[in-house]
Amino acid sequence: MSGNVVSDLEKEEQRGASRSGTGLSGMMGSGAGDARIGNNMIQPIKERRSPISRGRQQGEARGRALNYLRGDLRLDADDDEYDSEDEEIIGDIMQKEHVEHSLNTHTFSMVDNQDDDGYDSDADMIPPTNPDDPNYFDRDNHEHVRKTDKGEYIYDWDAMDWDALMKLKEEGYYDAVGEDEAGGRTFRPPPEDDDKDPIEDAFEYDYYFRDVCDVENPLLVKPKKEDSKAVLPLKPHGPELDDFLMAVTDHPSKYAKMERKVKHPDSKREPRPIFPKDRKLPDETFVNKYKGYLFVTGLVPHLDDETGEVQDFGEELNRQTIAEDVAKLFGVTSMDVSPASPTSAYVGFDTKLKAKQAMIDSAADGRLSEKKHSIELRKYESKDDVSEEEKAFVSASPAGAESILKVTGLPATTTSVELLNSMFPPGSRLEAMFGPLSNEDYFRASSTTALINLASADLVSRVLSPKSKNVANNANVGVGERPIQVLRAKRERLFNKWVGSYAQSKLGPRLIVTGEVPPHEMFLSHNDTLHISGLPPNFKLSDLATFFQHFSEDRRDVFGSGHIVRCSQGISTGSAYVGFELNGEIDEVIELYKGKATINGCEVTLRPVKDKMLRRGTREVSRPSRSVTELHSDLYDWERHVNPKDIAELEELGIDKGVLDEIMINIRHNNRSFAAGDQSISGERLYQERAVGTHYRDIVKKYLKVLKSCVGTREDPGLMYEAMFSPEQEIDMGLFDMEEERIKDLREKETTV
Repeated sequence: MSGNVVSDLEKEEQRGASRSGTGLSGMMGSGAGDARIGNNMIQPIKERRSPISRGRQQGEARGRALNYLRGDLRLDADDDEYDSEDEEIIGDIMQKEHVEHSLNTHTFSMVDNQDDDGYDSDADMIPPTNPDDPNYFDRDNHEHVRKTDKGEYIYDWDAMDWDALMKLKEEGYYDAVGEDEAGGRTFRPPPEDDDKDPIEDAFEYDYYFRDVCDVENPLLVKPKKEDSKAVLPLKPHGPELDDFLMAVTDHPSKYAKMERKVKHPDSKREPRPIFPKDRKLPDETFVNKYKGYLFVTGLVPHLDDETGEVQDFGEELNRQTIAEDVAKLFGVTSMDVSPASPTSAYVGFDTKLKAKQAMIDSAADGRLSEKKHSIELRKYESKDDVSEEEKAFVSASPAGAESILKVTGLPATTTSVELLNSMFPPGSRLEAMFGPLSNEDYFRASSTTALINLASADLVSRVLSPKSKNVANNANVGVGERPIQVLRAKRERLFNKWVGSYAQSKLGPRLIVTGEVPPHEMFLSHNDTLHISGLPPNFKLSDLATFFQHFSEDRRDVFGSGHIVRCSQGISTGSAYVGFELNGEIDEVIELYKGKATINGCEVTLRPVKDKMLRRGTREVSRPSRSVTELHSDLYDWERHVNPKDIAELEELGIDKGVLDEIMINIRHNNRSFAAGDQSISGERLYQERAVGTHYRDIVKKYLKVLKSCVGTREDPGLMYEAMFSPEQEIDMGLFDMEEERIKDLREKETTV
């Protein structure tokens, strides 16, 4: 870029004359020589022209901007003081950034922001739009979108349909249309017309940009389908007016809604993730390499032929085998896989969209169907390198290690109830011979190995006898086939710094898998949250509500206070979360069960979810609770806010109290401003300066005051009634006689009924 251009740009920056905007209107200059680059737009200093020729100059500037967008920079030498090389550089930048903006805001409106890698987004489960959706954009068949050799979609200014090209040729825009062997076209400026805006003849005007200020021009809108009438949230956008207008233009329905959530210390709470002890997190190099991630669990482990134990996960060769198995499952390379345990691994993708699509496709095409696990029964052999819990379990048996049966190759999600009921079915001959067995006779040594105390060495010999294969067959049939589970994984967000009153976050080095933190809304709406692991697959939310009901003062909300973690196929992962509304309720659970409990015959692990440190402010001790009487009074007793004489006066004027009841209840029940927005704690109320409940109280008083002012009587008919007659005309009071008769008839009918 030449020195005079750089000098002009530096001078303009020093003067603080930079401007911002997006879209076509933001890129059109107000005078010849304007050059705006991306979202930060800089206007080179030029000599101002006289106001008389300003209109003509604006037309020329808009035409030049269109040339920049087309990439046609062959301007006359005397067009301005800059040489063609400078303009070509600026034009290339403008064209590139405008195309990227168009693709991001128009073509890929349903794609998640690549930089938003927080782990609390449920939108990732939404599959890509289909042709029946109002927001669908068919990129493969669109007349102005082209797919490059790299598989990227870009706007192609030349990829117009033949009818449109011939129309432009007839109007004298192009000398050659689609016949150039080089694949390009020669642009010829439109004929001069002083009375016509030159931009109106541009194909960008006809086919691309919808001017929100001229909604009646049919040339500006090219709809494929009628917009939906649903009220949908407006897509997040930038702070400028152009950003808002672009978001409204791209909105898929006729109606949009926006909301501003009040942030207070309780609303900024974040849970600490709960990581399984046996899971190896991927290193920072792997995390930084990709944008999208999946977590795969339930893999068939590779067992040692001699011992039946899982192969050593610490050996590089065994981890490579796991990576290759997962790579074949998703069509990636082994370098894109980070093994987490003998039965699970992380998978990295270039974009979040690819990760989402891989999750959806894998759940639909059957590749995750039930896999056969080779379950084997063996005699237990004592070792020195085992955990203290395992030693205690073996020593508690009266016959010692001789009475312990070792089960290897189990699926990671197998519970004690499932295994014991499968091997020794209740009421069968096997249960009578070897049982009954309970959770006290079961110990999980690892994710794939379990120990069962059969009380004697003779019973272990019977199970392992070659003549008796029923127990082993029952185990393989009952729990030996399990599907592979796929869950989302996203980077954890950590506190970075304060920007004014807002906490700015940054992406952390750890990956958070679905189920390692509770749902965001559920976590914030409860005082405490409990994590439960080891649940059977058929467990239901109603079972959780029943089990924890006697720890809760109020009746538990089955769906609002419980959450079962499920994989992409909707299968339970064995984990769940339970919310407690009042302070101290979760402490009773922890104190009673000491981290272990038996639910529906299955031993589960209980862990309270801890909060991350609040950077500013303090948590509310607990949310206030009200009795049923107080709640009923707040919902229906509006009369306590007004003078009873006002109600009696309105009844005398024919306004029945039942009508007022219906009006006030509708106001209280159907408007959040007078409900949750008026009853919430400090920091959540709509009007922070008001006391709780005063917003509804004031609207009730004001409604009755306005209603009384609108009522006319024979003594004081009111200005509205008097305005129906001219000043010299006598006011007719006959209408009041008719109203008295109407009220009298109504009361007689009520008495009769």
